Amino acid sequence: MEIVQLLKSYSAGRRDFSGVDFREAWMPGLQLSQASLQGVDLTGSNLSHSLLSEVDFSGAMLWRANLSHARLCDTSFERATLIRCQMVGSNLQGSRLVEADLRLADLRNANLSHVALRGAQLCYANLTGATLRGIDFRTADLTGAILTDVQLIDCDFTQEQLRDADGSVQQQLTSDRPPALERDRRLTA
Repeated sequence: MEIVQLLKSYSAGRRDFSGVDFREAWMPGLQLSQASLQGVDLTGSNLSHSLLSEVDFSGAMLWRANLSHARLCDTSFERATLIRCQMVGSNLQGSRLVEADLRLADLRNANLSHVALRGAQLCYANLTGATLRGIDFRTADLTGAILTDVQLIDCDFTQEQLRDADGSVQQQLTSDRPPALERDRRLTA
């Protein structure tokens, strides 16, 4: 399917584009909301500065895709592959990244408020300067994740994750949330 055909179909009311192949597509500024893109292949595609709120990318392949500065609120990336995906400055507030593969993803300065990350892989992801609010990280793999200058508000971690976190994260957690840390110790000990 060509991009022009996608836009015409969307304008005509079609919302299900599951399984479509858009590898290496150039679509910055794309505006789709409430669409189903389950299982699509967007490997190496450019969707920067796009408005993709309430889109279902479940099981999609977004390896090396550029979603920088995109609005992705309430979007589902469940079981999606986002390895080396660029999401710099993107707004993912309220999105579902359950069991998503975000290894080596670039999430610098992204808004991840109230994102569901159950079972997500964030190994070596760069979260520098990201807003992390209301997130339960206890089942996410944060091995090697870069958490420099993140804004941590009401987040939950295991003691093992805290031991492996850099000093700035440990300091934020111990100074901002002593009661939550005590709660986490009880839950994960």
